Formats: sequence, C-alpha cells, structure tokens
Amino acid sequence: MANEKRTTIDFVNDVRLGKEQTIAFTGIDLLPERNPTLSTLAVLTFVRTAFAILEKSEDSWAAIPQLATRQTIDEPLAICRRWRDHLHLDAFEDIFHVPIFERSFRQVTTKFGRPNAMYFREALQDMLSIKSSVAFVTVRAPECMVCLKIFDSEGDVFVIFSPRPAPGQNGLGITFSKSVELIVHRLCNIMPMERGGTPGGSLNWQARLLSNCTSYIFVPRPSVDVDDVLEESIAYSSLYLLKMQATRADLQRQKHALVKRNQDLEKKVEDLQRRLQKEKDGNTRGFKEPRPAPRAVSREAAWLSNRNKDHHSPAQQDDSDSDDFIIPPDDDDPDLKLVLELQRTFDDENRELTSQRDALLKTAQRHYHCEICLDDFPEDDVVHIDKCEHKICRDCARNHVSTKINEHRFPVLCPVCTADPRNRDPGTISGFLVQLLGVSEEQYQTWVEMEMAQFSVLINCRKCNQSAFVDRADVLASDRMQCPVPRCGHVWCKKCQQTIENNDVEHSCDGSKEFENLVKQQQWKYCPSCKTPIEKQFGCNHLSCIVPGCNTHFCYACGATINRTAIPSEIMAGKAEHFRTCRLH
Repeated sequence: MANEKRTTIDFVNDVRLGKEQTIAFTGIDLLPERNPTLSTLAVLTFVRTAFAILEKSEDSWAAIPQLATRQTIDEPLAICRRWRDHLHLDAFEDIFHVPIFERSFRQVTTKFGRPNAMYFREALQDMLSIKSSVAFVTVRAPECMVCLKIFDSEGDVFVIFSPRPAPGQNGLGITFSKSVELIVHRLCNIMPMERGGTPGGSLNWQARLLSNCTSYIFVPRPSVDVDDVLEESIAYSSLYLLKMQATRADLQRQKHALVKRNQDLEKKVEDLQRRLQKEKDGNTRGFKEPRPAPRAVSREAAWLSNRNKDHHSPAQQDDSDSDDFIIPPDDDDPDLKLVLELQRTFDDENRELTSQRDALLKTAQRHYHCEICLDDFPEDDVVHIDKCEHKICRDCARNHVSTKINEHRFPVLCPVCTADPRNRDPGTISGFLVQLLGVSEEQYQTWVEMEMAQFSVLINCRKCNQSAFVDRADVLASDRMQCPVPRCGHVWCKKCQQTIENNDVEHSCDGSKEFENLVKQQQWKYCPSCKTPIEKQFGCNHLSCIVPGCNTHFCYACGATINRTAIPSEIMAGKAEHFRTCRLH
C-alpha cells in the first residue's frame, strides 16, 4: 500500500514538473476492427466519466490519479459491450444528443479541417483560452479520440484517450502532459493525415476530403444529484434510444438497397420484353419465307399465311397476340404446330412479365434529389420548405435548423434560397416543421423563445425578481411598465426605471409632477414672486419668503402679494392695508 501510494505521488509530481506520462493497460484492446460507432460511444463515455471525477475532486491534481485507474477505462468497456456489432450510426450528433451525454456536458463549438500539427495546435490554444475543463473530441471515421484539458492555476494538464491502441502499445492507454507540442505530436500519431491521389489528379479532391476530420469542443454542465437506480435508468434509456436510431438507419439502408434492386429488375424486365419482341419479329418474318421444298399447302397453313399477309402494322400485330387468337384445327404439319406453340408460350410469358412490371411499379417509391447533400432519397423522407417549396432531406434540414438555433438566428431561412444571391424573397422554416424534424427539447425551447421575441419583450421585475414575456406593441405604446406576474403589480417608469407609487398621479422623471400633486394635497402655497412652495405650520397668515433677494410678503389665506420690501415700516404698513380688505382672513 505504501509503495502504491508512493508511486502515485511520483506520477503526479512528474506530471506537475512537465514530464509526459502514459498509463497503459496491457491486454485491453477495446475496438480493434469493430463498428466505428463504438469508438464514439467509448470516447463520450470517457469524457462523461472524467468530468464527473473532476467535479467531485478537491483540486485538479487530486483527480489525475483517479483518471489513471482501470476503473476509468472500465466505463467505456461496459457501455460498448451492450452495443450490437451490426448496428451503426453515421452522424456524431445522433450519438451525442441523448440524455446520458447531454446532461453531463454541452457543445461549445465545432472545427473542421485536416488533422495536421497546425490544426491541433490551434485547437489546443482555443482550449487554453477557456477558463474551465474542456474536452476536445476529434472524429474521422472510423477513428475517434479525445484530448481533455484539466484547468489549474499552476498550469493546465492535457489528457489523451483513444479507444484504439496507440502505435507501439499492447493495449489501451491514457497520456498526461503539460506540453502543447508533445500533445500535438501524440494527436498526429493517433490520427495521421492520410495522403490519397496524385497532385492534380481527378480523385485528389476526394482524397483530401476523406482525410479531413471534425472536432467538437465540450464543457461540463453542473451535475444534478440522482441515485444510482435513476442514473442506471438514464443510461439504459439512452443506449436503447441509440439502438432504435441505429436500427432505423439500418432499415433505411436496406430500403435504399431494395429500391435499387427494384430498379435493376425493372431494367431486366424491359430488356426481356425487347428480346421477346425481337424473337417475335424474327418468327413472323420466318413464316413469310418460301418453304425449301414444294408440298401441298394445307388449310391451316393457308390460313396462317393469309393472316400474316393481312397484318403488317404494329397495331394490327398487337391484335394478333390478343386473347382471342383462334387456333386452327390440328394438322399433320409439325412446323405449324411448333409455330403455334411458340406463339402461345410467348403470349403467356409476355402477360406474366407485364403483370409483374405493373406490380413493381405500384410498390416502387418515388425518389427525389436533395439539393444540399446532392443525394437521392425516398419521397417519404422529403422536407418541403414553406413558401419556396424547395425539397431537401430530413437530415440536412435538421442539421441546418439545429445550427441556426444554436447560433440564435431567427428567422431560419431556406438553405437553398440563401445559396442564390439573386433570391430576394427566401422561404422560411416554420415552427411546425421544426417539431417534425425532431430537434432536442432544449433546442425547441430556444426556438419558442426566439419565435416569441418577434411579438413580445422579456420584462424583468426588480421587485419580485421574476421575468415574463409581454406584448411588444403594448410596451412601445406606454411610458409605464407593470410587472406581468400575478399578485405583484409593481409599476415603474420605462425611461428612468423609477418606481411609480401612485398610478393616479401623472409621473415625471424629475419628480416635478408628483411634487405639484403633493402641494395640492397639502394645500401649500407658492411665493407669488419666485414660486417657491411654502408651508405654514403655525402663526398668522402673513408670511415672508426666505429666498435670498426675494423679500416678498404675502397672505397665506388668499395668496395675494402684500409688498416686496425689507424695510420694517413698509412691511407694517402693507400688512395693515391688506388685512383690512382680505376676505379670507
């Protein structure tokens, strides 16, 4: 136990000092030559397990020994053993968008390019700019690998995991390093850049396209505490959902193969019909040739000869093959019997082949050409864009809509229309079509919010700290805002954001309207000269304004000016004169 603990401490110290460390599990070969879907499942499961370990650990260095254990490898092994070898999913997004993975981490961005040193170096620099743990998953069928960045204040640590043994290893392994260049070198060794086609050759662009890879950057989501039974149920349902999707994709491939076989059979039927028609024409021409030896012409031969002479046009020739063909009486001529038997056999085969062809045409499904991926699909897989009536396949439509939702772009326009710069009136994708495409629940919630944003505005109430959407027209038409949450009723000014206490009083952002209303309620008086509001608390109705330089004396009862002076004798004289005539005093 002490030696094992010492070995763990030495391992962590070597990684801390910048040395590259690789933990190899000899004899474990997860996916030597199996279904590439398993590679994606194994990598995503490793990312999920690694993020869970990092969240539960006290610090980053305490999580590194746990990542280097056999238990971390057993998680991808366990989920891959429950997958059927014959099932396969082409799209990485189909595997990622299941509950077991979506609740553990979320996608930040996507990269596409050739897997060379420059590509991986740029990706690692992008990861270093994110101040949290990040997973960089790279896919190029059938390979899939992940580079995990463990965020730490002393220096980030990179972890590489691939479900296939690295060159020179006899089993699966996990590599730890703080050096960007060493990690770039390891990634290039795991996924080397393939070289196909001669420079300038006709297949050079295809080889370059196949050698490209797609990378996805994920960050962890906050975990939710659930019991082991619920966690196992989520894993089981997610794996079952993936199996159903893979089964559906397999049935689609079988369906395409059957449609192709149906088309080949139709071509064979047409070829047989042409061959039979040629044989029929050859037999007809043979009857017109004279016999090599003269003999007595029987009644049936004369009838057949006259029939051939009277029917020369194609339409008439078709009438001769109808069901009302009358077989003349038997004769001893063996050639005539052979001709009639061949004609009867041809008619039977022709009717059978015609009925088979009609039945195949009824069951065959029409195909259409997708203008995005340039592939042919059955008509039941078509998506009609509103207004423009463009037809694209369901996968292309779902990927296009998902990308726009993730970018928060609305409205979502038809990709075919936007590709044409001359089109000034492109079609739009409706909410009903988004539901049919089968986007995730989170993406559909984002779509609903963007759709509502056309006609509504999100209002945040600072009193109840809740938010709700209100009609955009109502917000623009009024200067006051009222909290739409029931039982709150908070009202505030849209311009100054101040709370409006009395809705019956006209609001002013500087408070002048409210103060005028207060003056009226309290029955205060204004100075007749400088208009300063004055309140009399006690004493007589003779008041003098205290504003410097005003010197106005007035009656508080009637509001009239007595005089404007600072001389006491004039003040007394004006006061006596006014109160002799004031009716309100």
